Amino acid sequence: MLSRVANNLFWMDRYMERSYGLLNLMKANYNSTLDSEDFSSWDTIMKSYMGVEHSKKNTALSIIGFMIFDRSNNNTLINMVTSARENARSVQEHISREIWLSINKYFLDISNQDFYKSFKQKDPIDFINELIQYHHIYYSVADVTQERGNAYCFMNVGKYLERILQSIDFLNVKVDSLKTMNNNLNESYFWKNLLVSIGGYQLYIKTYKSIFSIDNIIELISLNEFFPRSIKFSVNKLYTHIMRLEKFNKPHENNLNFMAGKLRNQLKYSNLVSIKKQGLKNFAYEIQLQLNDISNEINKVYFYQISS
Repeated sequence: MLSRVANNLFWMDRYMERSYGLLNLMKANYNSTLDSEDFSSWDTIMKSYMGVEHSKKNTALSIIGFMIFDRSNNNTLINMVTSARENARSVQEHISREIWLSINKYFLDISNQDFYKSFKQKDPIDFINELIQYHHIYYSVADVTQERGNAYCFMNVGKYLERILQSIDFLNVKVDSLKTMNNNLNESYFWKNLLVSIGGYQLYIKTYKSIFSIDNIIELISLNEFFPRSIKFSVNKLYTHIMRLEKFNKPHENNLNFMAGKLRNQLKYSNLVSIKKQGLKNFAYEIQLQLNDISNEINKVYFYQISS
């Protein structure tokens, strides 16, 4: 497969995964601020995800509107959907028609002025839920209609790389910050919204059947092999698709399989005790370093031929 095509497929899914994570973050944070009436969390989000300072004059509604519709910031939802659509447009012959139609409709709708006007007239949660449905449709049609060949593997490598990085960020920023707070377990709304933002609330309740605790949340997000957004689950999927790409393309000798396998085995033999002994920050940082190496190797093996 041509390097440019593979790169576009890779980034198409990364942008879709990244924008999906942003929507869930906005939804959970808005719900949390309604419950707690503490709006300081928007400061961290604006700085970490948008690269801008949060003005105290801004309301939660205006911040959400900025994060969705502002064209001047590359990290806003509309720009990520636009980038995903441009990548999809350039590889239409390699993806199913349904995938192209789902991304194109998302782009056309979110770019429509009437769509922006409807945002101002609706409850923010209802509006965000509508946007999340575009992602659910995309993931569904990709799963049902895309042939399991090269294109599918490059899409999933991009998706799971992005997902792992989001989960690491969640551990670094969200979970670790809880250790500095008064561990008041009566504030269940905070813990609930924290887990909702990463899609793990229902599984947490089913798995632990107990009050919320930092240790259980760390274990769920890091090591639960049945949670689709856990680091372990996503690394296993990443390894699977890297192995399939090796069979399909038979690239020159490289370290990609070894690097992905090493990370997979590291998580396979990790547990909560070993994470706590190593330290959460060190655990997350080490995985992030290995992911950076894997990403660089993917670029070298499959994308390096792209001309500037």
